[in-house]
Amino acid sequence: MPHPQALHLHRDQNRRLGIERIVLATGDRRDVAELVVKGLSIDAVRAELTADQKVLVVLSERKNGPVMMVGDGVNDAPALAAADLGLAMGAKGAAASAETADIVLLVDQLDRVVPAIEIARRSRRIALESVFAGIGLSVAGMVAASLGFLTPVQGALFQELIDVAVILNALRALTEPGASRRARW
Repeated sequence: MPHPQALHLHRDQNRRLGIERIVLATGDRRDVAELVVKGLSIDAVRAELTADQKVLVVLSERKNGPVMMVGDGVNDAPALAAADLGLAMGAKGAAASAETADIVLLVDQLDRVVPAIEIARRSRRIALESVFAGIGLSVAGMVAASLGFLTPVQGALFQELIDVAVILNALRALTEPGASRRARW
């Protein structure tokens, strides 16, 4: 079971990310689980669970929406596979959970989950911007070329410019939001 400090969860931050419900599903004893979550924004605690029972928790939580399962042990692997998104804590976790999960965090710190979600959402948004901008500009170029406003060579050069522009836009995903533009050596 993670250290209580690692479970420092903020309900407002979770809601902003679209996380509506947090359920602790653990194989540990109920009294230990209750002690760990005391004072935290946990909606439900399911303790003393087997691997099969964790899968049932994941499946039953689907009535509330998509389910992300975070786990690190062999007994978490089936639930990670059953979840819509399985996230394994990989530094000290079992290989079975890391192999089953969709995402593996290389550090065993739950406080890295929220930044990982934020990075994934930002990266997806940037990728979609690049796709739509590229398609839109390419269609505009094809229309212009079909109407005789661009020669074939100009159209080819225009397409290369579009490609470079969307690649440069996509590279924004590698930077931190709001980071300074100075070089980091």
